[in-house]
Amino acid sequence: MNFPTKLVSASALVLSLLGGNGYAALVDNGNSMIDTGTGLVWLDLTVTQGLSWNQAEASSYVTVDGYVHATETQVETLFLNAGFLTTNNVNNPLNDPAAADLLAFLGCTQFCGTVNATGRGFADWDGTQTVRPNYHTSGLGAGAATVSLFTANKDLLDATAGHFLVKAVPIPASVWLFGSGLLGLVGIARRRRTA
Repeated sequence: MNFPTKLVSASALVLSLLGGNGYAALVDNGNSMIDTGTGLVWLDLTVTQGLSWNQAEASSYVTVDGYVHATETQVETLFLNAGFLTTNNVNNPLNDPAAADLLAFLGCTQFCGTVNATGRGFADWDGTQTVRPNYHTSGLGAGAATVSLFTANKDLLDATAGHFLVKAVPIPASVWLFGSGLLGLVGIARRRRTA
């Protein structure tokens, strides 16, 4: 294997590490969680628990850190990437591990410490049906529900819900520099070969 080929292989390895391997994984990150399948960082529900929509939008998580309210589709994709078989609110014991993971990573907002532990949070409202996804684990199995619990009252306070806030995973500057360096070396090697 010659030098340019080695560099291209190394570049491919770096890109595969950045882009994932095609399988989604949830990675706990303290007060947030990364879904490698979508490249989104999810703030723990418990961080914004009890805030109204307007309070969440005015928080430093949105105004400084760059989080936004997730869409219903993003939340449903998160559930599926976590391992839920469906998001149709059917109790199914096969969903228990995924529900337990989400409760461990995003936090419990209701019935904590019981067999009916629940995580609930407000998601974006599209104007036709307000949605508030919830996930739970219990003796009857676990399910994910998308239900119309959020009203147009954006000052509504609910002590049992947080907010599904997301942002894209930031790519460290060192990774950009490393990738740029690799591309530069490939270009130099190609010029030497053609000269």
